[in-house]
Amino acid sequence: MNIRRGLAAAAGVFSVVALGIALESGNPARAIGPPPDGIYTFNQDGVSGVSWEITALCDQPSGTRNMNDYSDPIVWAFNCALNVVSTTPQQITRADQLQNFSGRARMSSMLWSFEVTKSDGVACPGGGSAPTTDTYAFSDETLTGTHTTLHGAVCGLQPGMSKQPFSLQLVGPPPSPIQRYPLYCNGIAMCY
Repeated sequence: MNIRRGLAAAAGVFSVVALGIALESGNPARAIGPPPDGIYTFNQDGVSGVSWEITALCDQPSGTRNMNDYSDPIVWAFNCALNVVSTTPQQITRADQLQNFSGRARMSSMLWSFEVTKSDGVACPGGGSAPTTDTYAFSDETLTGTHTTLHGAVCGLQPGMSKQPFSLQLVGPPPSPIQRYPLYCNGIAMCY
């Protein structure tokens, strides 16, 4: 009796796994990696005229010992960081000033994400401002993401969080050539 239950359970697990593989195999392979180096238009409701300059800085995975498949694009992505510089053409308004920052994005949960602390990110009701922590997370495949803003109990306000979707659109190459792999790593993981 126990053998039958065990075989039935194994058959059920096998069926679920087979169904998952069949459903997944219908999807085309996706490329994961750093987005192209360049200038991007940042699009978010209520924000205009913002450009992001994104450049990738990577280590060569062939010099690491902890990865088995050096041709895997995910391995390449986890060895990279994105330098993101956000700018506006004018810095007149408070909204413009909040869009001028820089950060270093890393791959986490298949999204490029980074955090920026803005010293005057939230406007206080009685005047003045207080800090916020802003997190940007986006997909290199769709160039869409989420901008999350957090602030504590400051200037009479309750702690708060807001999330807004955003998208990026490539509009041009970076202003100068980028050396994506500045270090050479040999077979025993010595980089120079």
